[in-house]
Amino acid sequence: MREFQITLAGRQIGIRSLYDEVFHLCRDYLSDAPELSFRIETAPEDIRFEQEKSLREAALEGKPAGFYPEPYLETLAVYRKIAARMPEYDTWLMHGSAVAVGDEAFLFTAASGTGKTTHTRLWLEQIPGAYVVNGDKPLLRLRNGFCEVCGTPWSGKENMNRNVIVPLRAICFLNRGAENRIEEISFREAAPLLLQQSYRSNDSFAMQKTMALVKSLGDCVRFYRLFCNMEPEAALVSWKGMRNSA
Repeated sequence: MREFQITLAGRQIGIRSLYDEVFHLCRDYLSDAPELSFRIETAPEDIRFEQEKSLREAALEGKPAGFYPEPYLETLAVYRKIAARMPEYDTWLMHGSAVAVGDEAFLFTAASGTGKTTHTRLWLEQIPGAYVVNGDKPLLRLRNGFCEVCGTPWSGKENMNRNVIVPLRAICFLNRGAENRIEEISFREAAPLLLQQSYRSNDSFAMQKTMALVKSLGDCVRFYRLFCNMEPEAALVSWKGMRNSA
């Protein structure tokens, strides 16, 4: 059993885990602040839930069943519990890759396998000063009418993340295309996709709050649809398209 605390999106979170894997994963986010926003604790049934969920998803997608070590499954259970609490603090989890240039961040989101990781790599290669805030599961925080993207240690297989909070300028929905082309879309067009990519808790209060937070995005960020072929030019098209439409 391991007890420690971390800071995520400006919140102090106490964690009591069964294995040390969570502690090592969160080593860059450890905190000793005196007051906690909330605490979470995992139990064996939480680990079983994550394994069963993984098996169900594999069956639905027609993929081979994967059986994962319990320490790894516990890291998933911990973030699920954190994500369920965060809407209380105007913060929620959105699946996507958040890349920043200077003091502005851009979130790329899409269905699994569309190319978020590849597009992120292209930004790092083609755009001077670009860096990854979180490559898979960042937190978004609304504060004073603005949206910020927050790094977390839960960042996908590539483990690309920084313990930073950066203002979010735009959200871009990736699509495969023969040619690279970007277009701005309305919040009305973006809303269903935003909800689809947001963590949806089984708790009714948390779900209602998440829906309200997503709705508020329409007032503080811009939305784009990018068709890309994963060539280096794709990064430049998306960067120039979002940067120049002030």
